[in-house]
Amino acid sequence: MGVELTYTAVCRNNGLIILDGLTVDESQTGRRLHEDVNDFANSIGRPGYCTRYLIEDKAMLVAVLKVLENECKAGVLLPALHFECHGDKQKGLWLATSNEYVSWPDLARLIAPLNAATRNNLIVVLASCHGFTLWRSVNIKDPCPFHFMIAPNQEISTGAIYDSILPFYKVVMETGELRLALTHLDTKFQRFIAGEWFYSIIAVFFADSYSSKVRAKMVEQIVSNEVAKVGHENRQFVRTIRARAKKHLASPKNFYKRIENNFFYGQMHVPFIDIQRFVECQKSKR
Repeated sequence: MGVELTYTAVCRNNGLIILDGLTVDESQTGRRLHEDVNDFANSIGRPGYCTRYLIEDKAMLVAVLKVLENECKAGVLLPALHFECHGDKQKGLWLATSNEYVSWPDLARLIAPLNAATRNNLIVVLASCHGFTLWRSVNIKDPCPFHFMIAPNQEISTGAIYDSILPFYKVVMETGELRLALTHLDTKFQRFIAGEWFYSIIAVFFADSYSSKVRAKMVEQIVSNEVAKVGHENRQFVRTIRARAKKHLASPKNFYKRIENNFFYGQMHVPFIDIQRFVECQKSKR
């Protein structure tokens, strides 16, 4: 009998924030969505659920996200961020009024503080062509920038986006059943759950790459990073850092706990023994 690796994603949410980067002469899908979502929210006893911000340029986006971060830190907001913008696979998110692009890696860096403030409870919805490219900015060595994301993985019409998104939000508001809500989305939308991605990647890493050769490379990378941080290098400092790194990497359990703790902002979801059993089971099948 095989061993399954189980991770249950739980994400709480109490508000939808629309970040509208379209111009006034375009189809006002952000305004319509704001009105329709709030009409439905009022009908089920959730007034004030949706807030819309008009984003004229990158500086305004940064300022609004900072305001939202402070609300998250205060414990009053667990948001779903809805980006009503155009998108380009290579250039990133387009703010039409200022004709500025926010690259996908930059966008990930801008929203990561909100995920930290909510203890990994940030939902991101991109109503933007090629928005799913944002997932490529997730790095297993860094804190995850969002808990859950849905976005188109290609070009998609405005009508198809709107027809999908409104029923999606209605189900989320009324039932909280995310899996049921996802059935309303156009097939061009994809989902990304950071936890599922993390545990699949870390299991593959332990099964295939946690060799002495790889660990040696990791040690030298750690030494290089620490030298770069202090801005100078001396023999004793390098020896100390290298010895510490070797000791840390010698224990797969300690390595796992550190990287999981870092990715999930201090939270732990899957015990190392479960990872170990899963990896051993996969190796036995080879």
